[in-house]
Amino acid sequence: MLVRSGLWKTHLDHFDMNPWEYKEVMVEGEKQCVSGLITDCLKGNNMGLQKKCVIHMMKLQNALEKKNKNLEDNVAKLARLFNDHNIDYVVVKGQTIAAFYPNPRHRVPGDIDFYIQLKDFDNVKSLLKNEWGVEIIDKSLYAQPKHLDFKYNNNEFEMHFHLALFSHPKHQRLFDSLVNDTPRSKITIGGEEVCILSPTLNVFYTFVHLFQHLRKLGVALRQLCDLAILLNHYHDDIDKKQLVDILKQFDYQNAFTAFGSILVDKLGLPEQHFPLPITEKDRKRGNVILGDIVEYGNWGKYSRDVKKEISIKHSIQTACTLFSRYFKYYSLSPTENRAFVLYDVPKLFVGSVNDKVRRWCKG
Repeated sequence: MLVRSGLWKTHLDHFDMNPWEYKEVMVEGEKQCVSGLITDCLKGNNMGLQKKCVIHMMKLQNALEKKNKNLEDNVAKLARLFNDHNIDYVVVKGQTIAAFYPNPRHRVPGDIDFYIQLKDFDNVKSLLKNEWGVEIIDKSLYAQPKHLDFKYNNNEFEMHFHLALFSHPKHQRLFDSLVNDTPRSKITIGGEEVCILSPTLNVFYTFVHLFQHLRKLGVALRQLCDLAILLNHYHDDIDKKQLVDILKQFDYQNAFTAFGSILVDKLGLPEQHFPLPITEKDRKRGNVILGDIVEYGNWGKYSRDVKKEISIKHSIQTACTLFSRYFKYYSLSPTENRAFVLYDVPKLFVGSVNDKVRRWCKG
């Protein structure tokens, strides 16, 4: 209820919230990365809060505003650098979606993600080194098969050469060609024009990112809110036929409509703004997904009782979670799940053996 109200600026009848209730709500809000939406609701509807809760709420909003302003400035700086040097790029997620929120600076932020075609990677790495003094370590290519990481102005950046990885080679080729060949859209952030994905592809990619992370680690309500915001903002601009065709080509219709049931039934997205019909089967699947999201939190952090530092146990738990999720959500993307067993499992096994050999040789 609180998230819905913050998401769409809808009115709620006044009620009082004692400090214990406020704390419990904010703990869940932090867990789901929607604390900014909750504070917007409480403040916008003038809910009854004690003074110390109001002070906490204002501090939280100020911190969010400061962080988001910094991210906006750095996205604008990145775009300006690429625009001035005629680099083909796309900025995704983050501030490009926050811009469509009722209060963009109250979205709980993350890092800055952008895409560069692999053929331009060396040129862009040299550009970032010369202009920003950023040294990008190539070994990240092994550790992160989608992107390189670097830090600049106290912000984490991910420079992608794949926006998403698919188990089925045909799906990978199709997605990469969609990203490379679809004309860019633009949005103004921090006074600079920033290249983003087209409305249809933006919705599809945001869904893909959400679904893939759900199967591997887990996601928070923030990722669902992002998809709801995009669908609502672009409902007149989305090419529904193209979106449905893309979903069919990837065999992702079941997953998309399962998420759609959560967006419409729980988060309050107008049903006419969702491009596919939602069935009772979709709602049952959606309830299963929502149960995992609520229980495990952002990136599934609360599904683990083993710290990352304990590498072997952590790896085993990660593997168990990964396989159980793929089986649990098999019906949502059958083709990709079969390809996971056929293509990815052997790679994971070979990679694990190679890693053990390297460690043994070093030892």
